[in-house]
Amino acid sequence: MDLMYRCITEISFKQVTGGRNQSFSFDFVNSFEVTNTWAELTNTAKITFPKNIYVRDAQNNLVPLTGTNTANQVSQLFQRGDQVSISYGYYTYDTNGNEAKVLTQIFAGYISKVSSKKPIQLECEDNMWVLKQIPCSPQVWPGSQPLETLFKNLLAGTNFTVNMLTQTTLGDITIQNESVAQLLARLRKDYNMEAYFGTKPTKPPLAAAPYGNELRIGSWVYIDSEATQSKFVFQQNIISDELEFQFKEDLKLSAVVNSLNTVNSSDTNQQGQTKTQKGRVSVLVYPDPGGDGFVYDVKQNGVEFPSNEEGERRTLFFNGITDPQVLADNGAHELNKYYYSGFKGRFTTFAIPYVKMGDNVMITDNLMPDRNGLYRVRGVTYIGGVNGHRQIIELDYYIPISSS
Repeated sequence: MDLMYRCITEISFKQVTGGRNQSFSFDFVNSFEVTNTWAELTNTAKITFPKNIYVRDAQNNLVPLTGTNTANQVSQLFQRGDQVSISYGYYTYDTNGNEAKVLTQIFAGYISKVSSKKPIQLECEDNMWVLKQIPCSPQVWPGSQPLETLFKNLLAGTNFTVNMLTQTTLGDITIQNESVAQLLARLRKDYNMEAYFGTKPTKPPLAAAPYGNELRIGSWVYIDSEATQSKFVFQQNIISDELEFQFKEDLKLSAVVNSLNTVNSSDTNQQGQTKTQKGRVSVLVYPDPGGDGFVYDVKQNGVEFPSNEEGERRTLFFNGITDPQVLADNGAHELNKYYYSGFKGRFTTFAIPYVKMGDNVMITDNLMPDRNGLYRVRGVTYIGGVNGHRQIIELDYYIPISSS
């Protein structure tokens, strides 16, 4: 006999503003949606409550949350800046047939917006919300010092840490009157320097929560040692998909690859120090039309690269490279990840096995086994509520499997 899994939703709140200090939780909502990806600076959550919901007042009486005093009741319960945590999962069964609770935290952050209209909706942001409130001290960060150290200094005195696995230098950085989050957004725009909050995996039965207090920034987006691998099979645990199987020979990929460098000038300043300025090297990398591999063109002053009329063009950044050949080799190595025969797109599955950004997923098709392959997860959207739990998993690139 097949055993049905029962869905679990646990959403907890902690009041931290306006002299309020209560903690409370809900084991149901109408719906929720959570994003977990590096592609956006801020991961978000949206919570929608049922239209008819009751709370207990100071006299322990049940009163409708959607009544004549809705605004007051809602503002007393939820305010911008309050902490929120979302966990979901199933009551499953162990090998002896006993019911077991499998629960995973999929979001931890802060309320950013409260809507008191029916139905009540909360919009939430992860720890990046706090970084939007932390100002930077105007300064010039020297190019000889790692970017990771800069943010370690900016976040000193907070509960946040910075992943120091890399030592990334970008040249001198002028920091203005801006928040830490605004600085991250500027570095992301100017240097393609991604940033997100993460946490290290925990041991089973609790899966790794995608959110934590560690700011991930630097040369690496994915941390291989933290990736788990799950298997998904068409006609089994893949509910629906927006996947397209692409053939390598049909792809038209290219990339503009940039590098900024500090260049010494022959001039000196009033203190007798050598003046420096930033130099840029840019190359356009594209597949060799006459054979395998990639070729490149170097950007000339006043001459733009040919526009991208078809196919996909990426923008890549590698710091401190002055040799166009070395820059092109780095770009070709990165571009080659996306130059494969295999799936691209996303698919929808159940809440188990739990998947987070950076994990690996094996996609299997028993009817067409030549389409089987392993992929890196670019991001996951978690949805749940009265209609059950789902994961929408977005693929990033194909991972070749060693035959050895």
